[in-house]
Amino acid sequence: MFFGGWELDEFRGVKLPQKVASAFTAVTGELVGADYQPIVYLGKQAVNGTNYCLLAVQKLVTANAEKRLVKMVINEAPDGTASLVSITGFAI
Repeated sequence: MFFGGWELDEFRGVKLPQKVASAFTAVTGELVGADYQPIVYLGKQAVNGTNYCLLAVQKLVTANAEKRLVKMVINEAPDGTASLVSITGFAI
């Protein structure tokens, strides 16, 4: 951490609804280079399937990596497959 910067607290995570948890696990299991921990489930959007929006802590898989807060949007298609729509980082 640098002087004057924010430090993220340790989060215990959040209990996600089953469909959201399954989609989150499927999508983040395919991502390389970072680990993600969901902390807030924000809601869903009816599109071609369902978009789920949540906040997560992202930690890059490198030595001394800092954590950052990200907004993730995950799509669950009508056939049940999950895909990542976006990950947007926040400067804190």
